[in-house]
Amino acid sequence: MSRFIVLVLLLVGVGLSDSKGQMWFLGQKGKKKSPFPVFKKHSSISFGAGSSHYIGDLVPVAGLMTVGLQTTRWNVGANFTRHLSPNFSANIGLNYIRIAGDDSYFSPVGTWDANFRRNLHFRNDIKELSVVGMYEIGGNAENLTKRNAVSPYVYLGVSGFLHSPDARKQAGVGGSGNPVQGPWLTDSNGSLLDYKNEGVDYSLMGVSIPFGVGFRYKISNYMDLGFDFGYRIALTDYLDDVTDDRNSITPASVGGSMLYTDRSGEPFAANTLVNRIPIPPTLSAPKISTGPDQYFTTQVRLIYHLRNKIDCPPLPNQ
Repeated sequence: MSRFIVLVLLLVGVGLSDSKGQMWFLGQKGKKKSPFPVFKKHSSISFGAGSSHYIGDLVPVAGLMTVGLQTTRWNVGANFTRHLSPNFSANIGLNYIRIAGDDSYFSPVGTWDANFRRNLHFRNDIKELSVVGMYEIGGNAENLTKRNAVSPYVYLGVSGFLHSPDARKQAGVGGSGNPVQGPWLTDSNGSLLDYKNEGVDYSLMGVSIPFGVGFRYKISNYMDLGFDFGYRIALTDYLDDVTDDRNSITPASVGGSMLYTDRSGEPFAANTLVNRIPIPPTLSAPKISTGPDQYFTTQVRLIYHLRNKIDCPPLPNQ
C-alpha cells in the first residue's frame, strides 16, 4: 500500500511539473522564453503650458541675453502620443504660442542704439499643428505600468501654423500730457500685413521644423509629469513683419502709408510708452538676425497614459 501511495505521488509531481512547463512555455517555439518581450502599444494624452521665446530681426541671437527676459511670452498646448515600440513614438501636438519683440527694450546708448532708434515692435499669436517622431532614449518596458521612472526623449518633425503679426497704433497724449497706448491693429480686425511695410504680400500660413528634447517622470501607474524644450525654425522671415531688407527700404519704394514701415520719428514707443525725446541720433544700422525667424518653447506637461484594452479569452460554449 505504501509503495502504491509513493508511486501516485511521483506521478502527480511529474504531471504538475509538465503542466507548469506547458503554461510557462505556452505558444513559444522550442519551449524557450523569448528574450524580446512583446511590447504592448498604448497611447497617452497631455496638456501643458510654459514660456515662449523669439529670435529674429527685433531680437537677434546676440541680443537674447540683453532683452530675452523682457520678450518672454507664453504658450499652451495639448498632445496625443502613440507609443509604438520600446524606443519609438509618434506625436500630434496642437499649440497656441505667443511671441513678441520690441526695439524699446534696448538701451538708447551703446551697442544697441540703432535698434532703439528704429522703434519697431510686434506680437504674434501662432496656432500650430505638429507631427513629430520621438525616440525614447532609455526605452520602455513591454508593460505600461512597468514603464521607467524617468523617460528622456528627443524628437524631430514638421508643423504647419497660422499667424498674424500685430502692432500698436502710435501712442497718443492724454489730457495730463502723459502718453497713452494706442490699440492693437487686431482690435479692429487688422494686421501688419495690411500695410505691406516692405511691399511684400506674404502668407499668414507657414511651415516650421520643430525639434527638441524632454523627459517624463512617472508619478503613478498612469500619470507622468513631463518637461519639454522645443525649438522651431520657421520657413519664413515674416513672423515679425520685418526682414533683413527693412534697413534698406526707402519711403518711395513702398506704396501707401509709411506708418508702420519707419517708426523712428515717433516721440514715444507705442507698446512700452518709453519717452524717446530727444530722439537719439545714430549713424549705424540696426543689428538683425539673418535668415528665417525662429522661436523656442518650454512646457511643463501633465501626461495621462490611456489604459490598454484587456483581451479576455472567449467563454466556453454551454
